[in-house]
Amino acid sequence: MTRLTPYRACLLILWAVSVGLLVFLWLRGADYYLTPLVERPRHEAYWALKPGGPVGRTYGIVGASLMLVMQLYSVRKRAKPLRNLGSLRVWLDFHIYCGVLGPLFIVLHSSLKVHGLVALSFWSMVVVASSGVLGRFLSLQIPRRRSGDQLSLQEIEAHGAKLEERLRSEFGLTRTVLDELDTAAVSGLSSEMSLVHLLLRLPFEGILLRSRLRGGLRRVKDLPRKNLRELASLTRQRAQLQRRVVLMSKLQELFYYWHVLHKPFAIVMYLFMFVHIGVALMTGYAWGGSR
Repeated sequence: MTRLTPYRACLLILWAVSVGLLVFLWLRGADYYLTPLVERPRHEAYWALKPGGPVGRTYGIVGASLMLVMQLYSVRKRAKPLRNLGSLRVWLDFHIYCGVLGPLFIVLHSSLKVHGLVALSFWSMVVVASSGVLGRFLSLQIPRRRSGDQLSLQEIEAHGAKLEERLRSEFGLTRTVLDELDTAAVSGLSSEMSLVHLLLRLPFEGILLRSRLRGGLRRVKDLPRKNLRELASLTRQRAQLQRRVVLMSKLQELFYYWHVLHKPFAIVMYLFMFVHIGVALMTGYAWGGSR
């Protein structure tokens, strides 16, 4: 089980509070949102919750702002002077937070009514947000430095060698046991497997890996419970590195195709978002119109 660090705890609290706020806002306007479109103009909340109303407009401003602010991650990743400005993983978490919360506020802004060009932008936004979660998962599969740069194969193997030395010196694991753990780590995996097979298997690989490693660890006896937990953690880290060495080329290829999907939809999303905002300002609809 992954240790709950203070950072992770704060991140979970932030997500819980944010999702709770969105649920509250949805429930507060649910009667209006569930009203058929033709009947909404007669609803008492229409002038407040419609996209151009004061509340609906606020949802749109918050959503669009979050979707713009999330691009700071791309700036941080590409601008050399900012390479050491915080952990890239923290920036990525911020990017995903904004990329999920922003579209949800846009959903409230639209009051679930999308059509025309707005629909194209809306569904592009849905694809971008969904694929962003997938991108976060794939990014975690590739070992990286604090700066966000991918570790080279030599660096991964060097780290694996250090873990192996600790397992030998501190826990007395023999070459036979280590070989069995290596076999368990890459069981069923191959650099020749299809991308679809790999993508379907990856979400369950952590559970499968833990199960396979237990068999090899049963050979290690007479260790205090605390040391067993540390041993399990080290063997799992080493097995994950072994797995990533085998799958390195496939993971890079999968990440490449993810970019091919993610970026065009992001461009469409931002393009039509700006068009939508511009049209709303020019026509006066952004300010609610008249009663």
